[in-house]
Amino acid sequence: MDNKKLKVYTASSVGIDYFFFLNKTIGQAGYVVEPLFFISEVKYRKFAKAVGIKKIWLRLQMYFCYPLYLLYKGLTSQRGSIFVITSNTFYAPYLMKLVVQFKNGKVIHLLYDLFPDAIEIAGSIGIDSFKSKIIGSITKLNQRKCDATVYLGEFLKVHAENRWGEAVKSSIIDISTDLSLYPENYNSTQSYPKKLIIHYGGQLGNLHDVTSIIKSITYIYDSDISDKVEFNFYVSGAQAKFLERSLKDYPVKIISAIPSSQWREDIRNFHIGLVSLSPGGASVCLPSKTYAMMAAGMAIIAICPEWSDLASLIKKLDSGWIINNSLYRNRREINRGAYLSNLKEKRVTIEIAIDFYDQIKFILNNMDILSDKRNNAFYGVRNNYNINALSEKWKDLIQNV
Repeated sequence: MDNKKLKVYTASSVGIDYFFFLNKTIGQAGYVVEPLFFISEVKYRKFAKAVGIKKIWLRLQMYFCYPLYLLYKGLTSQRGSIFVITSNTFYAPYLMKLVVQFKNGKVIHLLYDLFPDAIEIAGSIGIDSFKSKIIGSITKLNQRKCDATVYLGEFLKVHAENRWGEAVKSSIIDISTDLSLYPENYNSTQSYPKKLIIHYGGQLGNLHDVTSIIKSITYIYDSDISDKVEFNFYVSGAQAKFLERSLKDYPVKIISAIPSSQWREDIRNFHIGLVSLSPGGASVCLPSKTYAMMAAGMAIIAICPEWSDLASLIKKLDSGWIINNSLYRNRREINRGAYLSNLKEKRVTIEIAIDFYDQIKFILNNMDILSDKRNNAFYGVRNNYNINALSEKWKDLIQNV
């Protein structure tokens, strides 16, 4: 079918930066795209911080109102339409497939976060518990019934398919970021101020390694380089308040996540982006802010497993440093013994903090290397994960579902 006649709907419960970039990317491939979302980014961040009725209302919108909206759009869509449905809400892809299969509609599941793994790692349910198996049965249906699944990384694909079954058709497409929103030029030879500014932006939830972040920061502020480093956090999520309480006696700037446009302005002044995933979290997701920080010319220091897709991204672009927080260094080691238990095994936190300190001290003594890493990040994202490269992948997938 002619691309211009084929309607592609994209759907996410929340309308956020990377979702709108997805629409732009698929549009670049020549398709007519209609975005479907129920909650704006501003409202989501506002209600996510709330408690009581407001928090309940947010959940109702995400898990009840939004799916009903999708059902309506599916029922009223033209025959043969394509739906790209993100994993928030996790049962939405299969639900849409049930509706549009009678109209020759196709559903592509864009897997941002894997369930029930995400809530197992968060500790809300037990691994392979009754609740886990119920949710897992829906994930299996997503895999078996959706016409294709898009993963954000190779390890995420292998893990999901080993545990929940192979997808009908699959593709690995990076989430990246809209590079048109960032400056086109970057001065990699700029002089550095007295303090190295390290920034964490975005979600800080149960899939991130907050305890290692806290220990690493307190270790540095109690060390000989305390006056040479500055940390700031623009964060929201389940662990944001814990971070704030834990660092209240240290000179760390912590504010709530701000609108994306303002965030992009602020990060022009920062040198290193800090990202993290717990060992278990690395089997579930990949932080989208990594691409955004690299697009702004920030090198990345990642507290994450050496075997993760996040680590692979940084290694591929030579755009930063990895502080391994897993007991294991490669995927082969994880597969020896109890795989699901091994995934969650974490190194002793003080060891991670010492490695972090050593790495920051090395950077302070080798600022030319930092400049090289920032340069690699800035141009690496543009050369490898630009809209043209991503749109070709989406075009190939859509044409073949």
